[in-house]
Amino acid sequence: MTLPRDASDRLAAAKLWLVTSDAAAGTGDMPYLSTAVYAMQPVATRDVVGMAVDSRWRLYVDVEWLMAAEVPDIGRELAHLALHLLHDHAARADDVGVTRRTASAWATGADATVAELLADAAGRPPASGGHPLALAVELGLVPGRSAEEHFAALSGLPARPLLGEGDQEPDADGEGRDSSCGSGCDGLARPYELVDDGGGIDEHGARSIRERVAIEYRQRWPSPGSMPGEWDRWVARILEPVVDWRSVLHAAVRRGIGWASGQTDYTYSRPSRRQSAVPDVVLPALRRPVPRVAVVVDTSGSVDDGLLAQALGEVDGVLASLAVGAGQVTVLAVDAAVQAVSTVRRAADVRLGGGGGTDMALGIRAALATKPRPDTVVLLTDGETGWPQQPTPVPLIAVVLGRPWEPDLPPTPDWAVRVECRPE
Repeated sequence: MTLPRDASDRLAAAKLWLVTSDAAAGTGDMPYLSTAVYAMQPVATRDVVGMAVDSRWRLYVDVEWLMAAEVPDIGRELAHLALHLLHDHAARADDVGVTRRTASAWATGADATVAELLADAAGRPPASGGHPLALAVELGLVPGRSAEEHFAALSGLPARPLLGEGDQEPDADGEGRDSSCGSGCDGLARPYELVDDGGGIDEHGARSIRERVAIEYRQRWPSPGSMPGEWDRWVARILEPVVDWRSVLHAAVRRGIGWASGQTDYTYSRPSRRQSAVPDVVLPALRRPVPRVAVVVDTSGSVDDGLLAQALGEVDGVLASLAVGAGQVTVLAVDAAVQAVSTVRRAADVRLGGGGGTDMALGIRAALATKPRPDTVVLLTDGETGWPQQPTPVPLIAVVLGRPWEPDLPPTPDWAVRVECRPE
C-alpha cells in the first residue's frame, strides 16, 4: 500500500534532512547515503513499530508513527535501516545460519555495528521507531568487531520471537506488531512483507547502490586514512574487493597435491598394460603414488582458536575433494616444540596441544622428517614465528591467520606459497 500524500511529504523531508550538509540547520550531514535512502521503496503498514526493511529494499512504514515522529528521528532511523542494507546483513545472517530462535542475538550484534558506523559519521542517534541502538562497549562486546563476531558472543541470549511466532509483542495499543528491523537485517521473512514477485531491488541493483555509496563516501574523504575506521574498511571491501581466501587456499593446496600426484614411478608389483606386446619380456607398470600431506598447526598462545578452526575446516574440504583419504594426512601441533603428531582421517580431528611460544621452523622440519615424507606441507600460523633458512624440498603452503582489520600480516619466505586467511 502506498503512503498517503502527507506521509510521503514527511518521509521526503526526513530524507532531505539526512542527506543535507548544513551545520547551521543541524541537518544529518550524510549526503553519501542519498542513493541508498532514495532507493528504498516505502510501503504503508500497521504491522511494524516505526519502520522496517526487507531484503529487497522495501521500507515498511507505520504512517501514524511517521506523522508523530520528529523529522530528525525519522532521518536517523532511515540511516540505521539503510546501513543494514548496505552491509548486506540479511545475506550475512543466512551465511552464519541465523534462525528465528537466534534472530534477536543477530539483530543486537548487527545494530551494534550500525551504531559504531553512525557514531563515526555524525554521532549515535537516539532510540527511534522502536529500534534503540547501543554501542558494542555498552553491551559488553569488543568494539570494532563484525556482526558475525558479536553474534557469536550474544547467541546464548534468549531470543525474542518474531511476528507470527509465539506470543506477539504488543505495542502501546495492545496490538501485535513487529518491532524488529525486518528481514533486511536478519534475512527472515515476515508475514506482512510483500511476496517476492520481482519487485524491489535485486542483488545486482543492490550491488550498484553499494558501489555508488562507497564512491560518494570516498569522495568526501579522499585522503588515505582520513575516513573513520569501519567506514574505511567497508569502502575498501566494496571498491577494492579481494579474492576470497578460501579460493586461494583451495587453489594452492590443489597445486601442491597436483605436483605430487603428477609424479610417477615404475613398479613390478603389477603387470604393464603393454605386456601382451612383448610376452617374453617383463615390463614394469607405471605407478602414481597417493599424495601425502602434513598439516603443521601453530598452537602458540597468540593464535586465534576461531580462525584456526575455520582454516582447518577449509583444509579438510580441499583434501576431501582431492581424495586424500585416511592415513594420508599427518597433523603436527607445534608451539615452541612439537606437542603432538597424529595421523588422522580429517585435519580437524586432531587434538591440539601447546599454547606457549612459537617456532614453526622446528615444526616444518618435524613434518619433513615423518615417514614416509609428505609431498606437501600446509602450515597454519599467525606468522609471528621464525622460518627455515632454505626452501623446503616439497611445496610449503603458509596459511597466515589474521583479522580483516589488521592492515599487514607478518611476512613469509618468498619461496613459500602464501595464503592470507582473513574470515570476516
